[in-house]
Amino acid sequence: MAATLWDHFEHLLDDAEKKFLEFQFTEAVELWQKYYAITAKVEYEKFIKEIVQLWDEERFSAIPSLTQLYRLFCELREKRQKKQISSFTFELYKRLLVNIYRERFRYMAQNEVSLEAGVFEYLSGAFESAVEKLQQVVEENQEELVARIFLGHTYMALKDSKQAIAILSQNLFLAADELQEEDLYLSQFKMLLGRLHTTTGSAREAMWLLTFESWYRNYLIIKEDLPFFRVIQQKETSERILQVKYYAYERYRHFVRSLFIAEYLRLYDKDNRGMLLEQVTNMARLDAALFERYRKKRKTPVNIEPKEGTS
Repeated sequence: MAATLWDHFEHLLDDAEKKFLEFQFTEAVELWQKYYAITAKVEYEKFIKEIVQLWDEERFSAIPSLTQLYRLFCELREKRQKKQISSFTFELYKRLLVNIYRERFRYMAQNEVSLEAGVFEYLSGAFESAVEKLQQVVEENQEELVARIFLGHTYMALKDSKQAIAILSQNLFLAADELQEEDLYLSQFKMLLGRLHTTTGSAREAMWLLTFESWYRNYLIIKEDLPFFRVIQQKETSERILQVKYYAYERYRHFVRSLFIAEYLRLYDKDNRGMLLEQVTNMARLDAALFERYRKKRKTPVNIEPKEGTS
């Protein structure tokens, strides 16, 4: 493909980013403004405004701890997710934070097992170290969703899609409606979510339905993990409120968690027929249409009630 006239000025962008990462902020902005004046690419007017609004030299140059560095990253990530800043601005500031991590905190963090260290090891490209740290964080707290999300991203970076899908499967059953589209890793999940969101008009409903539809299409991997199973079992038991009308997303959440428990038992604890029957009965009560699809896929008998004289 032939180079355009504007390609001859791309070095201005490289020089601007280099100045920015070296804390030469005024010089960096002047180079971006020069690039915009030459090319008239309207998006760069927006980028420059965002970069200037976010900049606080004292705040970025005097970060006292890895914890504070992580908080800044979370703030930027939240702004990008809420579309308050562009991906260009987010990536630029993320590279700045990664440079700060490498220069000031990585040496101390290498022997540290924490969410903050695990996330920044991933952002720095130290994927094996990130997996080790994030796995330990998840083992200590099964409900630490951010660690789970970045563990999946790290597996994807290592091209281990099977492990990424296994952790994503757990994340969906644990907290589907707290995930962002980018946390789904693979295109089949993202495309399916898009269709469900169009159908339901509700982000929360779509995310919980995504869990069921992904299971139905055999996208998910339910691995043997007793601590995680116990977390879902406890959450489903404690959150279930009988004879109260659910919002649709709550009904779907309870349904897929009962589905997870039933599937886990089917795979890893076949003798626990009583608990399996309890979950199947609960699914039938929660949503007849979804249960009918479950029943056909798993060939569950229509009469799921226990026979008289049996336990």
